[in-house]
Amino acid sequence: MKKSLAIILALVMIAAVFAGCGQTAAPAAPAAAPADNAPAAAPADAAPAAAPVKLAVLVPNADHGWTGAVSSYAQEHAKKLTDEGKYTVTVITSTDAANQIQQVEDLIENKTATHVVILPQDNTLEATMKKLAASGIPFTMFDRVIDSVAGDAVAAVKGDNNGIGAETAKRFIANGMKPGDKILIIPGDNSSVPTMRNDGFFGVLKENGWSDDQIKAIESTDYTGWSRSKGHELFVNWLDSNTVDDIKATKWIFTHDDEIAMGILEALKSDEISAEKKDAFYAAGVNLGTSSGLNEIYSVLKGIHQKDYSAEVAGLADLFSVTYDPAMIKDAINDMVDFIEGKEVPKDHVIPVSVVDASNVDQFQGFGDPVSK
Repeated sequence: MKKSLAIILALVMIAAVFAGCGQTAAPAAPAAAPADNAPAAAPADAAPAAAPVKLAVLVPNADHGWTGAVSSYAQEHAKKLTDEGKYTVTVITSTDAANQIQQVEDLIENKTATHVVILPQDNTLEATMKKLAASGIPFTMFDRVIDSVAGDAVAAVKGDNNGIGAETAKRFIANGMKPGDKILIIPGDNSSVPTMRNDGFFGVLKENGWSDDQIKAIESTDYTGWSRSKGHELFVNWLDSNTVDDIKATKWIFTHDDEIAMGILEALKSDEISAEKKDAFYAAGVNLGTSSGLNEIYSVLKGIHQKDYSAEVAGLADLFSVTYDPAMIKDAINDMVDFIEGKEVPKDHVIPVSVVDASNVDQFQGFGDPVSK
């Protein structure tokens, strides 16, 4: 009997084992549904959201002239890019170098921008630009290039400043300038821009037989700060401080900007210059070379300026302006956008120049108020 019971129990256990082998595991209980206000879980392989691009464009504050046009073009392009929705682009203007230094240092400390485009006020920003480079914030420099940080910049975008000087010298030589002739330079400021314009000018002179001593003898006024009124003042001072013979011998004047050239024309139209000195100036047969593309100069070249500078222009042997378009700030901003989007950007982005005179002025679009009839 005991033996039979043992056999029965063994058979029951074997049957249970085979039954267990054929069973399917019960499905796991469904996860609890999230509460209505709980955020949905991100997929396990989802990439983290990219930080928003905040692009700051830092430019000098001005309501007229070349820097005023830069600011206007920057505002216009910033709005376009922001309206497209891909980036937030903010234009920050500065009253002077100290103000711009503070803006850059605040930006670094508070991380208010992820990328920067900057037109430095002048070379006093060098230490601050080094801080910007060390911060890791990508930046593009426009127009005024600070050499010590140029290698750290995404790009240095500028018109061909060297070319402006070179084209001016070529025009003077084509008009008869010879080694040793008396030249007057009326420069912009202490930034890289006048240095490059002079380098281009002097380089062509050397190629055409000028000695180092002859180049060193070229006369230059103080800096104008790109100001029409300062250019006016320095030109009058130069006439006052020179003899009639020296004035008659100075046939070549190279100004670094159209605002300065307008200051010269205004001075010639005024009664601030003695008749004797003014006659000496016109007797020289001056070739006046300038640059930037100011609409006022274009109006003068067309003979339609409302103040009528026809007599002053007639007293010159030549008047021309080499282009330096303030709309290039858009190229600087676009270079940074290309960098953000992973495109190749030229490290040294130089935009070619053209010579504008009365014969071709209708082919060029200037900037600013034409002040014309």
